[in-house]
Amino acid sequence: MPITKYKAAAVTSEPGWFDLEGGVQKTINFINEAGQAGCKLVAFPEVWIPGYPYWMWKVNYQQSLPMLKKYRENSLGVNTEEMRRIRRAARDNQIYVSMGFSEIDHATLYLAQVLISPTGEVINHRRKIKPTHVEKLVYGDGAGDTFLSVTETDIGRLGQLNCWENMNPFLKALNVSAGEQVHVAAWPVYPGKETLKYPDPATNVAEPASDLVTPAYAIETGTWTLAPFQRLSKEGLKKNTPEGVEPETDPSTYNGHARIFAPDGTLLVKPDKDFDGLLFVNIDLNECHLTKALADFGGHYMRPDLIRLLVDTRRKELVTEADPDGGIATYTTRERLGLNLPLAEKEEKKGGSSTKKHDGKKAGDL
Repeated sequence: MPITKYKAAAVTSEPGWFDLEGGVQKTINFINEAGQAGCKLVAFPEVWIPGYPYWMWKVNYQQSLPMLKKYRENSLGVNTEEMRRIRRAARDNQIYVSMGFSEIDHATLYLAQVLISPTGEVINHRRKIKPTHVEKLVYGDGAGDTFLSVTETDIGRLGQLNCWENMNPFLKALNVSAGEQVHVAAWPVYPGKETLKYPDPATNVAEPASDLVTPAYAIETGTWTLAPFQRLSKEGLKKNTPEGVEPETDPSTYNGHARIFAPDGTLLVKPDKDFDGLLFVNIDLNECHLTKALADFGGHYMRPDLIRLLVDTRRKELVTEADPDGGIATYTTRERLGLNLPLAEKEEKKGGSSTKKHDGKKAGDL
């Protein structure tokens, strides 16, 4: 039976910088906490594991190399025990998990997201279609079979996008055409507007992402929109500063930017600058009815005879092989990564049942 009313949570916290194991354990702790709070969904920020490499916007090539190497070493593969531990945590708590992570696949990193079901299955695996600006120095492009966002579930049609994908009009059009009802607008760690220096445009600081792009997404699509953000501490600033460079002393500009919006763009939850933890909201899918009745850009408020979106989900192969019948063999990224295989029913838990909680607080329990 579909569930139309339920509690959901968005994470606003500091990642385990350059620490795969620390990030996995912190992820499991948050999943446990959200599950214990009765949530049906918990949403994590962009590349939550092992944190967003914001240093790439601030350092030169030589300074970046040691950090880039360590970042790659601590990125997360899909077909790994670390990911299976996270999946088991979702299963143990009977909760949907939307998680962003730096995915390492062969030699390439991707800005990836998974949607894990309450049975521990990865029901969606997607990669950001195009890294933004200097992100191209760290990550590769997502493929045709890894960018679809919206997944049909028993708690609604759930969508996920990374960072500036949330203001991409084509991706919004694609999601609204899929009838999206709940959206995870996953964001990285972002400095505030007080750091802006001309000619850097205002689109490149936190406030437009939090208070313009995210509510605009909710309004234009008529969806519940959760915007998890990463945070920074003084210790985190040190870890993200090259050796020999004086780190920033005040991390507050990077904090307090997470949000949750109703389908009409109303702000429901906004944390204080020093808040670290889970933001809670009570979702009612029936609140999407009137926002979509007034303007459904994937249905009655559109003219496909005049304007349409062409979508190509085919995977383009770097290497193609002939099949036994003389044709071209094909595969999907999902199959190659083993995501079509179920999570084993009986597996020994390795750190996935920890009940240790972070020192954060909770907000927005409506």
